[in-house]
Amino acid sequence: MDRFSNLRDLIGAFPQRAGKPAIVALQKEGIDLWSYRKLSDHVVRLAAGLAEAGLCRGERVAILAGNSPEWVVACLAVIQTGGVAVPLDVQLAANALDQVLKDSGVRLVFTTSGNLQRLRTVSSDPRLTPILLDSEPSDPRGWHCMLGAGSVGWPEPAPEETATLFYTSGTTGSSKGVPLNHRNLVFQLNSIIAANLLATTDRLLLPLPLHHAYPYVIGMLLPLGMGLPIVMPQALTGPQMMRAIREGAVTAVVGVPRLFEAFYSGIEARVESAGWIAALLFKANLSLSLWLRRWLGLRFGKLLLRPLHQQVGPQLRIMACGGATLDPELAWKLEALGWQVAIGYGLTETAPLLTLNPPGAAKIGTVGKPIPGVELRIEPSGTRHGLAEGRSVGPQLKHPSGEVLARGPNIFAAYWNLPEKTAEVFTPDGWFQTGDLGFFDQEGYLHLTGRLSTLIVTEGGENVQPDDVEEAYREAAVISEIGVLQQDGKLVAVIVPKLSQIHADKDEAIGQAIREAVQRVSERLPSYQRISDFVLTRDSLARTRLGKIRRHLLAERYEREKARRDRAVNLGPMALEEMPAEDLALFEDAAAKQVWNLLVQRYAAKRLSRVFFFVRRATDCLRGS
Repeated sequence: MDRFSNLRDLIGAFPQRAGKPAIVALQKEGIDLWSYRKLSDHVVRLAAGLAEAGLCRGERVAILAGNSPEWVVACLAVIQTGGVAVPLDVQLAANALDQVLKDSGVRLVFTTSGNLQRLRTVSSDPRLTPILLDSEPSDPRGWHCMLGAGSVGWPEPAPEETATLFYTSGTTGSSKGVPLNHRNLVFQLNSIIAANLLATTDRLLLPLPLHHAYPYVIGMLLPLGMGLPIVMPQALTGPQMMRAIREGAVTAVVGVPRLFEAFYSGIEARVESAGWIAALLFKANLSLSLWLRRWLGLRFGKLLLRPLHQQVGPQLRIMACGGATLDPELAWKLEALGWQVAIGYGLTETAPLLTLNPPGAAKIGTVGKPIPGVELRIEPSGTRHGLAEGRSVGPQLKHPSGEVLARGPNIFAAYWNLPEKTAEVFTPDGWFQTGDLGFFDQEGYLHLTGRLSTLIVTEGGENVQPDDVEEAYREAAVISEIGVLQQDGKLVAVIVPKLSQIHADKDEAIGQAIREAVQRVSERLPSYQRISDFVLTRDSLARTRLGKIRRHLLAERYEREKARRDRAVNLGPMALEEMPAEDLALFEDAAAKQVWNLLVQRYAAKRLSRVFFFVRRATDCLRGS
């Protein structure tokens, strides 16, 4: 039997959990602990206050802020009233934020004092009313002053009523509104709870921003629906993540591939710093554990690598990955280290999961099987978006490969205010075209081979996925990041060198090391997958908050770096939209943003980048830490 019929049921179950912890938010000093009783009381009272302020059923309310307990309260209060929560990325460019505010038609915006001036600059709509989530209780602009006296009797929401309006992150440059209704969201919750993905004793670490459907559903709604605690780190730095895992007694981490890559790299760096004997012992035990896990199905990681688990957190058991494809080799390493990897696949439009690889039983290298109630099929014709007819879209396989199509209660109904775009993604018989390419193996597991929108069709008619090419070249130790694109019919790339592996600081020596590495990799690739030219940059590639390359920015980046290579060019400070997600996240800190602005003013003619390192250092100095 389904646990919830709508999201109001989820909120209504909070009082039954009373004193159990709902949110564990780590502060610079100490912990802000919210019980289910406290969460329920504030959600109901804020919902009453919103109703008293005239919030209408179906009205959209934006949330422009970083993760916090207050974010959760505001979101659930809007849903409790019958309104529509609109989570927004705090790093949206000014023009994109203005477009989203206008498109959604919001009147109220929950935000923070750091974003207040930005809102006033971006929007001239006199109806727009900010409500501060980080103000003092006595501040009339704050959410505390909107708390009502008690509950209000609201009618039950219909299944097709919109609960949340997401805006896609836009790796291709476009941003679309995706309304998800109560049916979409509770179907996901009921299905995942029934799949026993989590135990009643689990505690989830939520490091991902809640404006994405994946952390919103899996990282927030799912644990709240099960009565589990959500642990929020104080910052997205390695030490703060480790602190959150230990102090929050975290058993499961909801993350994306880049987070787990950084996590594993951090472990390697710590082992190397401990000396060659410790490093040798670690590698030997890891290799043994990997062999036992991969070929015999035995789990000895926690025993063989016990000191590591004592340092990180002995209770940690699940690494749940979504948002992008997890490298199978990294997944095997995490399993060998003693953790259980869970993998999910889906899109914002599918609320979000279509398939699931559960922890403890995941088939590494696949994205799992369809969740019960979801239908998937492969459209082998593959003619959408110019896919070359009759050509292979992945490895030479015995299984039919093509576009993944989906149908089920979790599929959204239509894009917000975009009927033409809606018509483009649904077949005449109602199947949603995901834009992902893949195939099913004989056991029913889905393998993904790329996306139609990023597919490159070469002059010879070969279909090339940039992800595959990037993965091959990334194996070179001297390459940190690579973004592949097509220019004048040829494959070219923007490469970020791994300077720690090159041991040179002159551009000529760095370029030579990269050329030699590219040549070595190219020799073992088919001719149509070889890059014909590349440019170097020391600035990280622009990515979404979930770690996907913003491919629509690659061409401009390539041309700019090519011009810089051919002649000296004054580039000035790095633009915010070019920065990687981890750098941008730093600007949620008001002091860090102030330091950056001061540096830009003083060094307007210099190429300022890698904000994450030097602004953080300067900010800590200002604070005396």
